Amino acid sequence: MQGQKIGRYEILSEQGQGAWLAHDPELGRKVEIRMLKNPGSWVQGLHHPNIVELYDTGRHQGSTYRVYAHVDGTSLEQLMREKKILPQNQAAEISCGVLDGLAYLHEKDIAQLKISQQSVIVASNGVPMLMESDSKMEVDAEDPAADVYFAGCMLYEMLTGNPVAQQNGKIAAPSELNDKVDERLDAIVLNSLSANTGDRYPSAGAMKNALQNYLKGAGEPMSTLDSLLYRMQKKNDFPALSSIISEINKIVASDSDGSNKLARTILQDFALTSRLLRLVNTASYGQFGGTINTISKAVVILGFDTVRNIAVSLILMEFLQNKSQALQLRDEMARAIMTGIMAVELSSGKNMRDAEEVMVCSMFHNLGKMLATYYFFDESQEIAKLVEKGEKEDRASAKVLGIPYFELGLAVGRGWNFPPRLMAGMRRLEAGKVAAPQGEMDHLTVAVNLAHELCQIAASDGMQKKALEELSKRYERAVRITERDLTAAVEVGVAEIGRRSELLGLNVARSPLLAKVRAWSGKQAVKQDPEEKAQDSDERLEQNSLDALANDARPVDADAILSSGIQDVTATLVGDYNLNDVLQMVMETMYRGIGFNRILFLIRDNKSNAMVAKFGFGDGVEALVPRFRFPLPFVPDVFHLSLEKGLDIAIENVDAPNISGKIPAWHRDNVDAPCFLLLPLMIKDRAVGMIYADMKVANSLNVSQQQLSLLRTLRNQAVLAIKQKV
Repeated sequence: MQGQKIGRYEILSEQGQGAWLAHDPELGRKVEIRMLKNPGSWVQGLHHPNIVELYDTGRHQGSTYRVYAHVDGTSLEQLMREKKILPQNQAAEISCGVLDGLAYLHEKDIAQLKISQQSVIVASNGVPMLMESDSKMEVDAEDPAADVYFAGCMLYEMLTGNPVAQQNGKIAAPSELNDKVDERLDAIVLNSLSANTGDRYPSAGAMKNALQNYLKGAGEPMSTLDSLLYRMQKKNDFPALSSIISEINKIVASDSDGSNKLARTILQDFALTSRLLRLVNTASYGQFGGTINTISKAVVILGFDTVRNIAVSLILMEFLQNKSQALQLRDEMARAIMTGIMAVELSSGKNMRDAEEVMVCSMFHNLGKMLATYYFFDESQEIAKLVEKGEKEDRASAKVLGIPYFELGLAVGRGWNFPPRLMAGMRRLEAGKVAAPQGEMDHLTVAVNLAHELCQIAASDGMQKKALEELSKRYERAVRITERDLTAAVEVGVAEIGRRSELLGLNVARSPLLAKVRAWSGKQAVKQDPEEKAQDSDERLEQNSLDALANDARPVDADAILSSGIQDVTATLVGDYNLNDVLQMVMETMYRGIGFNRILFLIRDNKSNAMVAKFGFGDGVEALVPRFRFPLPFVPDVFHLSLEKGLDIAIENVDAPNISGKIPAWHRDNVDAPCFLLLPLMIKDRAVGMIYADMKVANSLNVSQQQLSLLRTLRNQAVLAIKQKV
């Protein structure tokens, strides 16, 4: 094709199959042209040092072509052909650049890029640059996690010279194929390649940060802390736990992320959603008024921080129960709850939001010990034996693990993006007199440490009175506290732990620590048979916890969820509401009630004359939203029929002979949904929006007439909210 033209561009030479170096006569510059059979979502106007800029697009002889900036360099594919395997630092540096480019694209809502060695150009100065892929590779999820996976695949190939392959459901660590790869890089690669998208790095930026930290310490022996973190990271469950807690904390910390993203993250876990709603509807939260039936409303009423605090404590406590050594963890969970209650009682802040923060800080104070008991059980038992012989726990854990428990907890907390206030609660105060606190953070640290030291005294054998005197003197500069106050806090802890553990869905019955504290507290109060009372209380606790867990696993009562959601929206509409909050309550209620795979809220965009998705809930919805849109001018398909006539339409099977011709191509190309429901939002016979909901399996909508009526009521509430605000 040399000397020929594609559009206005003059072909200079062939760069490879379907790619040419060309000259742009208008701007007097070299460009690269590629013919793409499967063009992605790349757009013009992308400017980033690790992105090959797209200049133009067009059609030539029936095919789509793209015009890119010309980069003086070679493709990663060609480089790998020559080198076979790259040094680990070079591979990590190339991956960092690619991930930086991916993070930029994800911010622009461009995902599922299916990157490969062919789509990466290594410039002559060594800078890797990402180019649009022309690949038919299948992705496993419609979200940026798929791109993180393919970035991991590419890094794996650079390190080993082999594509990723599973044997018996397991991927061989790169070091098994290349002994020059160290275990820290192994951990990063395997994390990015987890079969479960929720177990991977939550973002391209997170994986890039991990690689950058690795490069900073490359060539150095792995520290004790890194070694422990690596051992945990290799377990299948730790990345999953880390991913959801990190994501929740990042959402709360971000100024740009709204309540929709926090609610969407929590709603991925039905049990977590159920427990959180049950907890926020207890008497403890009565001051906020009314019942809370949706996560969206909980965020609006209680605030991001409170919902985050409740969610992370629920996630951790449920996680710690699902292990064979749960019996040994019982004491630590009992201690966490007990000290949380006592910390609230001992702290000066009585505001519920502050109290919940103190509670969670206290529960995470011994995070390192709980995780060590879970992941390093044998070592934790050695530490326990040393403590029984009189060794201080910090010294014993440092002797066996190489670092004290609390340092492990702080490191994990940082990795989970814990905010400064939660990290303040995890700090350990040094021995000796405690100085007067200098601010809120110090007050938090003092309250949590005081509660933990008090619990330790209450669970010890004998000499409690003397120990209380010493504890009171230790904290006398920091907080006004008497022995009576300390004893009263223990009694409150004993009285409240049953209720709190039930709300958390935890079984801490028959905990040896709890039995000791109960016995001591009973001696301080009235004469009774502590053993008999403890046994009765244990049985009630165990049954209540089992009942709570059973409630979380019960089938969804669709009618009840839909009706409760309608009450939430009705109560909100009465006051001075935010429109987005109401719309999220409507959508969340529909999503949870029916159990849709995905649900999207669309709004008329007059500027582009299109119906455009704004937000939603469900599988891969974040990546789907920017692609879910269609022009408003009428064409004979089900979407326009719904809007034109104001009809609620249920499609049970998009491939049914009488329906398939009315399913638009944009829907088939962008959405893998065999059945879906359309609910238009009409104001004065004009469609202002639409609610779209789908299922994974054909003929699976199964919505009763009663449920359809409730869905329509929710849709009408959304219309009313819009009418009142527009």
